[in-house]
Amino acid sequence: MAQSTLVVYEPVDMTDKAYYWKEYAEFYEKYWGGPTSPFGVWFGNEYESFVQAIAAHLGIEKNELEHCFFTRDDEGKYYIAPFRSKSNLFFSENFIPLEWFLLFGAEDRQTLYTHWGFNALYYNARIGAAVERLDDAAEVIRKSIENGGAAIGKEYGFDMKTLLASLSDLKSWLSGYAPTGFIVLNYGDLCAVINPYSLERERSVDEAWAFIGLLGEGRFDEASSSLKAFVQKWNDIRITASASSSSPAGGPGDSTLQ
Repeated sequence: MAQSTLVVYEPVDMTDKAYYWKEYAEFYEKYWGGPTSPFGVWFGNEYESFVQAIAAHLGIEKNELEHCFFTRDDEGKYYIAPFRSKSNLFFSENFIPLEWFLLFGAEDRQTLYTHWGFNALYYNARIGAAVERLDDAAEVIRKSIENGGAAIGKEYGFDMKTLLASLSDLKSWLSGYAPTGFIVLNYGDLCAVINPYSLERERSVDEAWAFIGLLGEGRFDEASSSLKAFVQKWNDIRITASASSSSPAGGPGDSTLQ
């Protein structure tokens, strides 16, 4: 099973236990020399040593510790995603739905190199900007449905009204968070099952917005062709990821994800 994630990072000053999370983040950065990362990995006794050190620093027992991912903006302000929270995290198995890509712009694309030797890919945007994009896309889709485009994609299992409802669900979810926070789309395990060359060229955000652009111009035939290519690509990725998850396990030895 190859999981991708959609994660909200909240401004630390707007969370419960703001003092605790600031202390946690500051200690973590000094200990490891940088913020936490969903792409990081612990080796050997690293995790246990860290847990003992931070518990001592905070003056609490190890079983009282709460952990988080965190990041900083250009002004040095912290944003956190607590591990214990289920409300700030969505999972998708073996593929990424189209509506997730509409939260982002091409300028939000980020890549990095992991311990395993393949490129990791993610998108990072302010929540306020992401919600505006959802509104823009929803307005185009709504008008397209009203103007005769409701059947686009039906022949290959796609439903425009379902897409519109999904955008509404995403907006409702994000409305519970400060617009100054961040939303991050992490391709996660999918990076291991997409060919490295294909991953380098992966531009689903651009493709999703190209589809929306064609809808907005009333070019429904071209929009349908664009959507069909997008759906086929992600069906192929889903098949590859599903086959990979049923194969014997491989990769690095015992480790604990950060």
